[in-house]
Amino acid sequence: MSRFFIAFSLFCLTAMHAQTEPINKKFHIGLSLCTTSDIWKKTNLELIQNELRFYPDMQLTIKDANGNCEEQEKHINEFLNEGMDLLIISPNIVNSIKPSINKAYSLGIPIILIDRKVIGVKYTSYVGGDNYKIGYDAGNYASLLLNGKGNIIEIKGVKGSSPTIERSKGFRDAISICPDINIVLSEFGNWQSNGAELVMQKVIRENLKFDLIFAHNDLMAQEAYRFLKKSGLNNKCQIIGVDGLPGPGGGIQSVIDGQLKATFYYPPQIEEVIRIAYKILHKLPYDKENFIDAVLIDLSKAEVLKSQNMQVERLQERIDKQKIALDIEISKYETQRLILIFALVSLLLVLTLVLFIYKAIKDKRIANKLLLEKKNIIENKNFSITQQQNELVQITQKLEEATSSKLAFFTNISHEFKTPLTLIMGPLELLIKSKKFSFENEEQLRLMNRNSLRLLRLVNQLIDFQKQENNQLKLSASKYDLISFLKEKEETFRYLAKSKQIDFQFISEIGEISIWMDHDKLDKVFFNLLSNAFKFTESNGKIEIKLKKPKKSINKIYEQEIQIEIKDSGEGIEERHINKIFDQYFQSKKSHGNIGTGLGLSLSKKFVEMHRGNISVQSKVGIGTTFFIRLPIGNQHLKEDEIISNSPIDNFVLPSLPTLLNENEAIVNTVNIDKVGKPLILIIDDIMDVREYLKRMLINEYEIIEAVNGEQGLKVIEESEPELIICDIIMPVMDGLEMIKKMRADVKLSHIPVILLTAKNSIENEITGLEEGVDFYISKPFNHDYLRSCIRNILNQRIRLKEYYKCNLDFQMVEDNLSRLDKNFIKKIESLINNLENKNDLTVEMLSEKVGISRVHLYRKIKKLTGMSVSELIVALKLKNSINLLRNSNKSISEIAYDVGFSSPSYYTKCFKRQFKLSPTDYRKQN
Repeated sequence: MSRFFIAFSLFCLTAMHAQTEPINKKFHIGLSLCTTSDIWKKTNLELIQNELRFYPDMQLTIKDANGNCEEQEKHINEFLNEGMDLLIISPNIVNSIKPSINKAYSLGIPIILIDRKVIGVKYTSYVGGDNYKIGYDAGNYASLLLNGKGNIIEIKGVKGSSPTIERSKGFRDAISICPDINIVLSEFGNWQSNGAELVMQKVIRENLKFDLIFAHNDLMAQEAYRFLKKSGLNNKCQIIGVDGLPGPGGGIQSVIDGQLKATFYYPPQIEEVIRIAYKILHKLPYDKENFIDAVLIDLSKAEVLKSQNMQVERLQERIDKQKIALDIEISKYETQRLILIFALVSLLLVLTLVLFIYKAIKDKRIANKLLLEKKNIIENKNFSITQQQNELVQITQKLEEATSSKLAFFTNISHEFKTPLTLIMGPLELLIKSKKFSFENEEQLRLMNRNSLRLLRLVNQLIDFQKQENNQLKLSASKYDLISFLKEKEETFRYLAKSKQIDFQFISEIGEISIWMDHDKLDKVFFNLLSNAFKFTESNGKIEIKLKKPKKSINKIYEQEIQIEIKDSGEGIEERHINKIFDQYFQSKKSHGNIGTGLGLSLSKKFVEMHRGNISVQSKVGIGTTFFIRLPIGNQHLKEDEIISNSPIDNFVLPSLPTLLNENEAIVNTVNIDKVGKPLILIIDDIMDVREYLKRMLINEYEIIEAVNGEQGLKVIEESEPELIICDIIMPVMDGLEMIKKMRADVKLSHIPVILLTAKNSIENEITGLEEGVDFYISKPFNHDYLRSCIRNILNQRIRLKEYYKCNLDFQMVEDNLSRLDKNFIKKIESLINNLENKNDLTVEMLSEKVGISRVHLYRKIKKLTGMSVSELIVALKLKNSINLLRNSNKSISEIAYDVGFSSPSYYTKCFKRQFKLSPTDYRKQN
């Protein structure tokens, strides 16, 4: 029963909706007018709107271009976008809107051209006057008025419009049979009254003789009459117009008033335009060309036409009133019908709703009874589940807090391990290199050194794991030669392979290949995998590193990839453990009592995946294990912040842990330091043992001073101005990076080089340090020979800079070796000296005042940078300026001496000879 009512209601609603829909489809018509400013166009527009009242299924949208061709083309394109069913177009200039009309026609939209044609355009129908015939009839009538003899002024419409072209041609063809009739002036009036006035002004100005004026429309003809009347010439000329519109201001009234001799009337035939549009839209037969015949209206016909038009207007008013009354009655009928339909549907809906309510109440009583029983059961279960969830949440939170605390504790402890490791490994290396002990002692020391390195590797592994847990691991990739990288790994483990009698080989199926990788992270991956391979491979076994392109059968992640295999003949991994070996903390049962942390393979997998690569494993117990690493080629897979142009490893060589593991001594370049007094070095570290160790290492070659934190270090630097600073990062009160920032911002201290010596050994920390202006970044534990080599290189570079300043005057060449602040400092000194008007008055006090630092600090800084005193630097800069004048000017030696700021030519010559070993005159001859 309820289904019947629903179906019936839907039927009623559908019927109501159908009643509210219009019976016939509404057709949308776009009317584009070139202008509505003249009377003829306005009359046409009124007639179109009146005619449309008889066609309720056609809706008209009108757009006026105001005589602008570009605007009219824009309107036509807008009509296309609005989805018009038909376009009625009154063009302005021939060919001006041809592309847009052709576009509309090609889209299947019917085009009706009215009044004017467009040459070469496709259209559906044309309605308008035969402009050539209008011009021809006007020419014949003019010949009759002039009796075959006289002068004519022709005032044409817009240049390029089809009515202008055709009317002018027809007029000229008609009068051509009368050789005594001449057109003395033919000008464009642009269909406007002001245009006709300009033409008539030209006629009077050129004193042209004329008997008749032919204007292409009544508006220009009327303006010509007014101008002649104002000039007193209206009785000497006859005027012919075109349009012949009724009503005040129209051509018919102008003929009656005696302003025009005649006008040619061609009715707009707007009803014909609308009828053709109706036929086209309803697929009825129609004519493509519809020409309207023009009628000559002179005084004899004007009164009759005026009377007829008045009757037509009165009849149109009556029709309009009757249509309005009919529309009101139709509206009332539609409203009443809708009210009735709504009432019926509402009644049915109410009846249906009552039935639904009754049924719903009945069903609800039954459902409430069942729900009440279920509710009691569910509430009891929910209470029990909620209690269990709360207990689980509390337990989980406690476990997370405990895990986080343990991880933070072990991470902090790991960082603390690095300092004592430094103090263990440094002296061990010194002892091993000293050779002052027996062979047995040397073996014990090397054993201690190897295990120290193993402890350092475990510490670094734990730190990396903590970063992974906190999502702090970041990729810093640069372009590397992969083959060279893998050969380094081979060389690293070559000694171990030899000692264990293992056949260890690197095989490459590719000649050369470069990839973008984070050197530090992949180094840890391959070190871990190779260490495991050697750990579980017995003597006389075999280990291989293979580099090749992946097979086609392998599902590639990226278009171009490279595959690296690390294969061993060790004891293998049980099948039940294969899927777990990359899990954190997982350790399978290992032979030989080897115990690990269970983090190495997990971190390796993370590092490979950070490179958008993949790592997998195949293994059989008793046969061996193979790890497969696939890495993409190129850097399209990397983010912008993961790419660095130059890795810090490219800038200087850090001591490699595997190198030390293989007991190969680090190769360092020793540099002789000029022994003119010991250079002063400041060591800043909060741990006394580290300062003592560094001091003992360097005391034979350098003077050492100390500070316990960055704040104390700044004070010592300002007082002593050391040649070089060795600084830790993590310190109380003020850390190393903050101290360096303040140094580099202070012009008095910015030139002092800094070596950072720290336990923070990630690439990110190294980049941060280098960006702050650090000269070298060395991680703990460090190789003492490497540190000494860095110190010697920095100090020797400063000595070479000073020597270059003393021997050369081209300061630009050495600025690349200075910091940005020191470059600006030198440039400022040079600019101050060069721009001083009276260079003879320049003193050290004046220069220090302009630079903004004390005389003592100015002297110290310039001495540190250039090896010269302030006075020597001033003289050197003056000599540099004089060289430019000697090369590029014709001034005498005396003039140059005074121009650059020397007190006398003789003193200038003396300084020049001392610097260049020849006089200014000889220098000029040679150059």
